Amino acid sequence: MPTFPRPPRCGWRSGSSLTTEAALDVPSVPGATRLELLRLIVLQRLFEERTVALYRQGRIPGSVYNGRGQEAVAAAAGLALGPDDVVAPLNRELACHFARGVTVAHAFRNFLGKATGPTFGRDGNMHFGVPERGVFPLVSMLGNLCPVVVGAALAFKRRGEARVALTFLGEGAFSVGDVHEGLGLAGVWQVPAVFVIQSNGWSYSTPAERQMVNTNIAERIEGGWSIPARRVDGTDALAVYAAVRAAVTRARAGEGPQAVEALSLRMHGHAAHDDARYVDRSVRDEYERTRDPVRRLQERLRLDGVPEAKLEAVRRAAEEEVAAGLAEAESAPAPDPATLEDGVYASAPT
Repeated sequence: MPTFPRPPRCGWRSGSSLTTEAALDVPSVPGATRLELLRLIVLQRLFEERTVALYRQGRIPGSVYNGRGQEAVAAAAGLALGPDDVVAPLNRELACHFARGVTVAHAFRNFLGKATGPTFGRDGNMHFGVPERGVFPLVSMLGNLCPVVVGAALAFKRRGEARVALTFLGEGAFSVGDVHEGLGLAGVWQVPAVFVIQSNGWSYSTPAERQMVNTNIAERIEGGWSIPARRVDGTDALAVYAAVRAAVTRARAGEGPQAVEALSLRMHGHAAHDDARYVDRSVRDEYERTRDPVRRLQERLRLDGVPEAKLEAVRRAAEEEVAAGLAEAESAPAPDPATLEDGVYASAPT
């Protein structure tokens, strides 16, 4: 029986070197932006730690999907967009919502199923959007948002608006047909769309090389659709911000669709109910010790001369924001059962 070489794995792996852009030292990222990146990353980390605790207490229905280890990508992409741009985040991009001005309380209200939440208590976790903030709602069938943002970008181009539409993908979603149709149309129409791929190495419990031969997604996007694509270290907020900001700038300038593949690893399972036993514990421990995006950005800011007191102040402010947002959400009313069918059935024309 012939033997075949194992393809390279995407995402970060123990003992592996990342074939990415230079990490950490990105002089083009202003100091204020660096601090804002830290605030967003820490805010997502603390929010999700609280939601996992609430889930285990039985206070959150459904499940909780957190982005621990991937927060840098969500924060950087959200911050790289302009105020008139639109974004379609997935379930690990909470920092992107915060970057767009979505409040902690607003997100908590959805997790807790409150009547004043964005889905009025009809859905939970990250299944919500905030249209007035340019945030499209998450669709559980991951990959389906790819043609949606291509459609938004096409509208911007036809109207002559200098606006960009961005969405996130994982390597699992990259095997969905909608993604390939969306990328094909984006390339043909040359629309101002940006695709950010969160390559964490796993589709739930399926390793990337079990679903695709070439796991270098940036290479596949460039070769398959002639869409410019860069690979970056997804644990380095500065590198991701610089890459996505450049992609957004090029798309806005009329240079067509762009893609950025960010390599990372889920530090937790697919969701709160998943213990991720399929990932070697030593790999996750090494990642947390050497690649945790919170620690990496904090260290970069220390090297920049940011006082320890300022770093601690960022964390304290985030802790207070999470606590205040949760208290506000907890005091919000539960949905009225009498409204259960509201918005489900259309009224017959008279």
